[in-house]
Amino acid sequence: MLENAGHPQVRLPEPVVNPGHRVNYIQPITNRRLDDLCAAIGDRLIAVKTHAALLDPIFQHTEELQKRGQLQVIASWRDPRDICLSLVDAGKQARASGQREFSLMTDVHVAAYEVSSQLQKFIKWASLKGTLTLEYDIVAFSPENAIDCIESVLGIASDRGQAIRHAFEEAFTQKNKGERNRFRNELTQEEKLALEKRFRIFLQRMYEGDAAHWFAQEREEILRRCRERDAKPKKRARNRRRLIV
Repeated sequence: MLENAGHPQVRLPEPVVNPGHRVNYIQPITNRRLDDLCAAIGDRLIAVKTHAALLDPIFQHTEELQKRGQLQVIASWRDPRDICLSLVDAGKQARASGQREFSLMTDVHVAAYEVSSQLQKFIKWASLKGTLTLEYDIVAFSPENAIDCIESVLGIASDRGQAIRHAFEEAFTQKNKGERNRFRNELTQEEKLALEKRFRIFLQRMYEGDAAHWFAQEREEILRRCRERDAKPKKRARNRRRLIV
């Protein structure tokens, strides 16, 4: 979308972004690294990918950069039960081809541990004021609606047909089945009950509750922790006598 809207996607310099990736990728994230990233991009619009956790000491700084328009977070999410099934598929493919990545994803219960960790990361990014959250089902099955959201938040107008063709026909993806609500037919009853219990709060708040209100509450809790941390007296370095010879 950015490319055909007149914003060339160039490779950013290292170590601003991680070496060895086919896209601009950054992980881990620190305040200094975010500043370096924004400085390297300048007035351009360049997409950068991350799977990094957003730690409390970085939260406020990231939100300030977003407030100033120096970055725009787009955080994607999917029904965690379907993510578990997708990870199991990736595990089968990895073991068959001898690849290490995803090879430990042997069943949905193992996958659920990984997914739980990733959901916590998503909630933190989504709690930043101004973040755009995009559901997998919208991106994958209603791309026009996803494009509406992205164009609105970035202030661009793209060639929609070209963007959709690129995403679905040309771009590298890790697509396996590409189906929605797989959990309804592919999980055993025991697996359904176990995953519903594990992800109950997330499912209720994302599908049945007010997700925006939930994220606002999470944000206030994060900021409270930050205020408490900042209010603690700094430890003074012990005075050390210097021996001058």
